[in-house]
Amino acid sequence: MKYTKKTLIFLWFVVSVFEVKAQKQIKEGVATYSATYDIPADQLKNYGALPSVIAIYFRGDSTAAIVDQGGAIIKGVSVLKANYHSMIIDIPAITKKIFVVMTPDEVALENAGTPQFTAKATTEREVINGYKCTKSNITDTKTGNQYEIWLTNDIDIAPNSVSKAVSNFGGVPVKFITFNHGIKINAELLQIEEDVVAPGFFSPTKDYQPMSYSDLKNLSGGR
Repeated sequence: MKYTKKTLIFLWFVVSVFEVKAQKQIKEGVATYSATYDIPADQLKNYGALPSVIAIYFRGDSTAAIVDQGGAIIKGVSVLKANYHSMIIDIPAITKKIFVVMTPDEVALENAGTPQFTAKATTEREVINGYKCTKSNITDTKTGNQYEIWLTNDIDIAPNSVSKAVSNFGGVPVKFITFNHGIKINAELLQIEEDVVAPGFFSPTKDYQPMSYSDLKNLSGGR
C-alpha cells in the first residue's frame, strides 16, 4: 500500500495570573485538539486530507496520538523525557499490523528542521474553551518569524507530540502553532477528559510486525 506525506506528518504538538487557586494536575485521560494546516496550494496533492481533530491519550509521561489516515490507523507513542518514540500502525484493508521504534539518531534527524522558539509573555488575557489563558509572543530563532500562543495554568498535563514545541513557556498550550515536517499547524485544545487509559495501551500486542523506521519510509515512497 502506498502512503502520501500525510501518513508521516504525525509520526512524528506557574501560578494562574487570573486568580489564586490550586492548579489541577491531570495525570491520565484524553486531550482533544483541533488542527488546521498552512500548506501551499501547489503541495496540497501531496498531503491529502489531514485530520482536523487529534486525540492524545496520556498516563504519566506516556502519551499517544491517534490518527486515522483512512487506510491506516496510527498510534504515535512518545515518552518525551526518555526520548522514546514509536508507532503502532494498523492497516485493516490488508490485515497488516506494524510496530516501529525510532532510534535516537532518527528522532534527532526528524527534529532537525523543527523551529526553536523563544517566548515573551504579555498581559493579554482571554478565556478559550473554558481555560483562562495569557498570551505569549514567540519567535523562531532560526528565521525570526513571530507567532502568538495562549497558555493556561488552570491545568497541568504532560507535553505531547502536538504541544511539545511550545510547552516550556510557563503554561499548558491551549491555542498555539506548531510545526511538523515543515508544515505549520494551528492547534487548539478543545477539551480534556479525565479517564483511565487501559493497561498496555502504549505497547503493541504480539501480532504486530516489527519494522525499522527507514523501511517504513520506503513503504511510504521515501517521504
